[in-house]
Amino acid sequence: MRHIVFYDTETSGLNKMFGQIFQFAGILTDEKFQILDQFEIRSRRMPHIVPDPGAMLVTGVTPDQLEDAPDTYYSFATKIREKLLEWSPAIFCGYNIYSFDEHFMRSMYYQNLYPPYLSQTNGNKRLDVLPLVRATEQLSPGSLNFPINERGKTSKKLEDVALANGFSDHNAHDAMGDVLATIHVAELIRDRAPSLWASALDACSRADFNRSIEGENWFVVHDHNNGWPVTFPAVEISKTDNGRNSLLYDLRYPLDQVEGNPLEDNFKGRQRPFRVAKSAETPLVFKSDDLDQLDMADDLDLERLDGLALEAKQNASIYNIANLRDEMREEFEKSPHIEAQIYDDFDAFDRDRYLMEDFHLASASEKKVLARQFSDYRFRSFAKRIIFENFPDQMTNDEITEFQLKISERIAEEDDVPWTTKQKAVGQCDRLLESREDVKFELDTIKNYLENL
Repeated sequence: MRHIVFYDTETSGLNKMFGQIFQFAGILTDEKFQILDQFEIRSRRMPHIVPDPGAMLVTGVTPDQLEDAPDTYYSFATKIREKLLEWSPAIFCGYNIYSFDEHFMRSMYYQNLYPPYLSQTNGNKRLDVLPLVRATEQLSPGSLNFPINERGKTSKKLEDVALANGFSDHNAHDAMGDVLATIHVAELIRDRAPSLWASALDACSRADFNRSIEGENWFVVHDHNNGWPVTFPAVEISKTDNGRNSLLYDLRYPLDQVEGNPLEDNFKGRQRPFRVAKSAETPLVFKSDDLDQLDMADDLDLERLDGLALEAKQNASIYNIANLRDEMREEFEKSPHIEAQIYDDFDAFDRDRYLMEDFHLASASEKKVLARQFSDYRFRSFAKRIIFENFPDQMTNDEITEFQLKISERIAEEDDVPWTTKQKAVGQCDRLLESREDVKFELDTIKNYLENL
């Protein structure tokens, strides 16, 4: 029987590489959502991290909790990893994890000298409930209730969707509260839109997705499309992004028009003929036999689609244009900051793998020796940070003074830097105080805390 790990994080802000997770909660269930185990932990603030006051307001975390939590970020990351490995293999599931939590988790592991892809290795898979909620509104209307937000649109926020669908005891923006709400919403989707849930389970890893479309002449894909949802018949033309993803052709688009398009128009815009399926992010794909469950069969001419799919696969121009996609992509500029270099030289994780394992097992005095032996300067830097925050007695007074000076300079930085500085956070407090009289006491407390970092 498959196990599912539902999890959630509460963080210092929205910055996934320069922020910090302050709270983690996870619940292990079986595939019937019966709870088997649960785990919750808080982290102490790292000395160089300045939390966003807006995030503190939303999550309700207090200055005392940030300063007095029993676990440093290193012990916090270690305990989470140990628990999740104990629960593995499983499907890692959450609400908006592909855009948010998974990035924070990778960054946490990376900065604490652990392999960053725990949820996609060790036999584990991933599933995000938010895309399923969005798809339910389009493909299984009436299965969920969607409240209207202040902009007159249906809200997909977890706290709104859960409450509108019978989850009345939601402690919103508390990690464990959000986990319980996510389980509630996932169970409703499984029961009320079973074909959606089944489609997700069939594609919750890159290998699973590739198997799900293997040998299919054509299939139907649902894409959130950056807020303009689209459901379309497609064929896979090729792999893209160094083989990580699938490049699909939308069979609604006339083949004879593609060659005359400006190259960029074939890959960008709402009406683009080529669309990328991120195969590690649970693309929702339905085979022709599934369409009756989604009330879609009457909208599609199946015989015509069989012919169009064959025609597309035999069209040399389609393949020639598809091959140009990777060539036109811009290279990302390398960041000078090690926190943002997580995806640089990924082979370093293999080169220093055994040193990392030795570092975690070593005594405090041995850690300092091992820290100098990493071949990668990023890992040497993170190791020194870990020692400073966890084992300062292994450092000289001069080394401690140097670290403290660097931290003071970092949080007081006035230049344009990618992390939250004291100046930015205090300014955010002042702006919030102008419009949020209802939380003036809380904001005054947060501002005083920030000013004294």
